[in-house]
Amino acid sequence: MTDHSIKECQKSMDFVLGWFAKPIFIDGDYPESMKNNLSSLLPDFTEPEKKFIKGTADFFALSFGPTLSFQLLDPHMKFRQLESPSLRQLLSWIDLEYNHPQIFIVENGWFVSGTTKRDDAKYMYYLKKFIMETLKAIKLDGVDVIGYTAWSLMDGFEWHRGYSIRRGLFYVDFLSQEKMLLPKSSALFYQKLIEKNGFPPLPENQPLEGTFPCDFAWGIVDNYIQVSQLAKPISSLTKPYHYPHTGWYQSLRILCLFV
Repeated sequence: MTDHSIKECQKSMDFVLGWFAKPIFIDGDYPESMKNNLSSLLPDFTEPEKKFIKGTADFFALSFGPTLSFQLLDPHMKFRQLESPSLRQLLSWIDLEYNHPQIFIVENGWFVSGTTKRDDAKYMYYLKKFIMETLKAIKLDGVDVIGYTAWSLMDGFEWHRGYSIRRGLFYVDFLSQEKMLLPKSSALFYQKLIEKNGFPPLPENQPLEGTFPCDFAWGIVDNYIQVSQLAKPISSLTKPYHYPHTGWYQSLRILCLFV
């Protein structure tokens, strides 16, 4: 939280959102950080043009999710920023920075491995997290969010990642001729969420606080594989399995309990 880091973070947000948002929602002109760094590339607006541009949006349309080309950027282009799923913080920042506009989340989601089929628990976790963050921004922070749109309806071609990741609510078998759309777990979750218009006050949705019983056991479990290049098995090894190219090994599971 140094002055330099805060300015770098502000510059990052200016280049991503302020490029369009500041002219439309604030004063009709580009952010100062962009004008200082790109003065030869940005056009100069006249005062009549600034007045014409300001206020020309019905709402703030926000697209939020993983930047699939983030790893391809030069380090100095990232302004030392990291990818983050903190949607609530971003919604609050937009609300304060751009005069409390109505915000419509027009694209939001994350991605899973291309090998994931219909049981996409990781995607469903992110979807629930994002929607819960949106609800907190509305209820706790007073942000005027008027709508939410999940990305995307079906698996598809994802820029330079190609088909190596999936972002759809419906599974597509790209190797089949039919290319049928099959609903994933996340699609069924999103359907129920829309039917209930959010997270109603059911017992399973309520936060729980407390401590476990005094005799409750906590622990950590791990696996170790011992490999030995041997011509034949040793009788002392536990459950030896032979692999022609790796020799003999034994698997040892260790459980550590904390008392």
